[in-house]
Amino acid sequence: MRGKATDALKGKVKRATLAEVAQAVGLAKPTVSRALNDYPDISEETKRRVRETAASMGYVASSRARQLQKGTTDAIGLVISSASVGLQSAYQSEFTSALAAALDGHGLDLLLHSVADPVSEIDTYNRLFQQGKVDGFVLMRTRCDDERIRFLSERGVPFVTQGRTDASAEHAWIDIDSERAFADAVAFLAACGHQRIAHIAGDPTIYSSTLRDQGYRRGLEQAGLPFDPELVLPGEFSAASGRLGVKRLVDSAAGATAILCANDATAMGAISQAVELGIAVPEQLSVMGYDGVRMAEMFSPPLTTLSHSAAECGERIASMIVGLVGGDSPTDHQVLLPAQLIERRSTGPAANV
Repeated sequence: MRGKATDALKGKVKRATLAEVAQAVGLAKPTVSRALNDYPDISEETKRRVRETAASMGYVASSRARQLQKGTTDAIGLVISSASVGLQSAYQSEFTSALAAALDGHGLDLLLHSVADPVSEIDTYNRLFQQGKVDGFVLMRTRCDDERIRFLSERGVPFVTQGRTDASAEHAWIDIDSERAFADAVAFLAACGHQRIAHIAGDPTIYSSTLRDQGYRRGLEQAGLPFDPELVLPGEFSAASGRLGVKRLVDSAAGATAILCANDATAMGAISQAVELGIAVPEQLSVMGYDGVRMAEMFSPPLTTLSHSAAECGERIASMIVGLVGGDSPTDHQVLLPAQLIERRSTGPAANV
């Protein structure tokens, strides 16, 4: 009895082979294969008949056979740094999840690979592509001097960057207009009465840090506020740099009433340090971030931020890399998106207003 039940279960999960589908429709195996793969030399009526028969028989094509036939792997690579941890990795995590889901909708897989240092990074790109494990790459956190872009461009490997570079005219990218966003942020804080607005910067090796700094300076100029180097603190997109930035501002007696941070992780670190030092946020110090990560809304106090959707970026990049693998020109895929200012309870009127 047990043996019969097992045989019955096996019968239910058995899938038809290509040969069985070919026999059922009375066509040769190569013709059935070409019909299932939508070759133009097969009539639409034959394609319809083959597909309907294959579906009714439970036929599922071998993904490996399909990949060999198309000369593709049906996978896109994303190489990330293992140094990104804690709050610093929050945006990366949201973006990666959205990208993987969007690629899955196109029938592709996301191959995620972590590296410890830039030296091994290029070797990883070369190995993954040379071994035929991916059809292209998505690059995060573009750098001021980005060897990855030169390496992939010289070899004709399809790729999309999340962020611009000095060579943006030549490759596919999607970016947020962070320069305009930071100018708008300064205007928002100035309208709240803040005249001493500090800026905790991002990693200086990352290209977007330059754009955010330019936006901060442009915002000051447009608001009629002087630029004070004492109010600009170094950072690296981490909570630790936010904490250190607040300590330095307090020690310097710079008189800042608001801080514009390079990202949400920095801003949350800044708030934590301010609270530890007995500085009330926002009554004594307003703090503003950038990225719009989900945990920023749940922070205490909820963080005012410049938000851009990690999910939207992931979805759009998925479509872009699919187009590039299919032969699109990189210059046809260049997208600049605006950021949205979301006001929450970490900002308020300047204390002296």
